[in-house]
Amino acid sequence: MGRHLPVLHFRRGPMTCEDSCLETDDEDCRLTTRRLVLRQARMSDAPEIATHANDLQIAQMTSRIPHPYGLDDARAFLGAARDELIVAITRRADDRFLGLCSLAASPTPGAAELGYWIGRPFWGNGYATEAAQAAIDYGFAVLELSAIEVRCRVINTGSRRVIQKCGFGYVGTGLSTSLVAGRVASETYRMDRRTWQSLKSWQTPE
Repeated sequence: MGRHLPVLHFRRGPMTCEDSCLETDDEDCRLTTRRLVLRQARMSDAPEIATHANDLQIAQMTSRIPHPYGLDDARAFLGAARDELIVAITRRADDRFLGLCSLAASPTPGAAELGYWIGRPFWGNGYATEAAQAAIDYGFAVLELSAIEVRCRVINTGSRRVIQKCGFGYVGTGLSTSLVAGRVASETYRMDRRTWQSLKSWQTPE
């Protein structure tokens, strides 16, 4: 499969994972969790993306977000996505945009890399964990991935907590590149299909 994931988009129809916490909506092709709706990001999300991503504390913890970050940056990001599933994380109760989550093609055959960020006003509510678990379930149950990988900066304790809550196993520490921070120390984590199958009954985030 290599870096090309030909089914890296929402499929219509029911989930095949009986114990998944996700539901599918045939009309909107969205994933619904207890508090969230994950739907494909669209160009109309660009103003919200620009508003929340234009935050140095968020940008310096990611690899691809520059700072400052404007509307043109958000539009370019959405328009240039290739071999990547990008979903908007929205709150189920009021459709409020909270952040983004993605599954990108990995150099490892049959695997994808998970990414996510939540706008600062919504930190501390467990939304990142809930969204990440939804994306993981989708990746294994629908995209039929063999593994999902995720990275975070070693100083990003919040992201590390999300990763650990999701059940990823630690792989190692190395260097990665951030558009804002340059070369930084980062940790890599991995989950294979067998591990996911044993963790399908996700714990509800606090």
